[in-house]
Amino acid sequence: MKPGARIAAVIELYDGWTHTRDDADRVVSGYFGNRRYIGGSDRRDIGERFYNLIRHQARLGWWLAECGYEYQDGRARAIAQLALQNGRSVDDISDMFNGEEFCPDVLHPAERHLISKLSGQTIDHDAQPGAVKTELPKWLYAELLKLHHENLQAEMAAYNQPAKLDLRVNTLRGSVDSAIRSLEQDGIHNIEKTPYAPNGLRLPLGVNMLVTAAYKDGLIEIQDEASQICVRLADAQPGMTVLDMCAGGGGKTLGMAADMRGRGRILACDTHGARLDSARKRAKRAGAGDCIQLRIIADERDSWLRSKSGFFDRVLLDVPCSGLGTLRRNPALRWRIGQRDIRALSLQQAKILKAGAGRVTKGGRLIYATCSILGEENERLIETFMRDRKDFKPVPINEIWPDAPASVPVPGGKDKPWLRLSPNVHGTDGFFVAVFERTAKGNK
Repeated sequence: MKPGARIAAVIELYDGWTHTRDDADRVVSGYFGNRRYIGGSDRRDIGERFYNLIRHQARLGWWLAECGYEYQDGRARAIAQLALQNGRSVDDISDMFNGEEFCPDVLHPAERHLISKLSGQTIDHDAQPGAVKTELPKWLYAELLKLHHENLQAEMAAYNQPAKLDLRVNTLRGSVDSAIRSLEQDGIHNIEKTPYAPNGLRLPLGVNMLVTAAYKDGLIEIQDEASQICVRLADAQPGMTVLDMCAGGGGKTLGMAADMRGRGRILACDTHGARLDSARKRAKRAGAGDCIQLRIIADERDSWLRSKSGFFDRVLLDVPCSGLGTLRRNPALRWRIGQRDIRALSLQQAKILKAGAGRVTKGGRLIYATCSILGEENERLIETFMRDRKDFKPVPINEIWPDAPASVPVPGGKDKPWLRLSPNVHGTDGFFVAVFERTAKGNK
């Protein structure tokens, strides 16, 4: 494709995304699915430019407003991006906006004037407000400022970088070293071991794992290191009975099955049958099907769940959440979720936490996890739980995992009953884990 045609595709994608509630990934998938003639290198360039528009949404918008430009659509943002991030001149941009087939229409005088104003500038500017500099809606900026204070800009800069590809080696099928050898035989190099998760590997972006022998044979699973750390903190042992109450596609279920060496029983539940269908296929590929049972539940009040009072050695609650810890992969989330959504989620999370607690046997453990970075979904919720449930005691993270990475110091820590992970500090997705143990006495 001509450079101008690529820019036209980016504009079309961005405008399509702004007019739908769909995830950005779904918009991209649908766009390319209907245009199979677009080659791989063109897709990568178009996709990268589209996501960069989203990653720089606030700053591009600020510059357009600062220049007195009245439009904030995909065309205006693409022009601003070319000028500010790529250093393109009026003539350079005119070569792409030439009105030829599949290319954007010719620049009009106001656009030429805009490019002249942006010439020599960068996307960052000292006059930008904090919310703009951190690429956050104002309400979310205010919430995160309470948590990170002066470190917020560095934290969000890390969230605004694309994530590498993390893998978990399935020890039911082989070792970390055998997985590396298999991947190298398939022509994949620059493989790193993850710094914290003992069975994790990290690869550069753009690698298609689905065609590798290691993936087809169930030796590896795609899973961020933060999620692997959560499995490590669940500390599921061989012979245990475990409940993964919000199992989704089964990534953590499979991780616990490997830790249990396939001995014991894991009941993986979800309200969506399609997710469990995916988990079933993954379990078969991983060689973990014998110890995993899948069950669709109506909700946290499901009668089957209620019948399992005090039944499980481990209950993992990877609860539905805002997902804001995955901003490296889903940068559009920050613009699609609001305070009302967070309030609704925190109410649901509290109900699931209460229901999950009732399923834990005396001496067993409850693991609460989110891929959220908000206190309302994390610390505030578990602090309420600790006040209300005297039959549970928090388990310090370093008691389970002496070599655990240091958590972000405000407000948690290794000696506290939770671990908060972030890309800035740990190179992972944003993630939160808290662990509790059911004591022998106290109210149910």
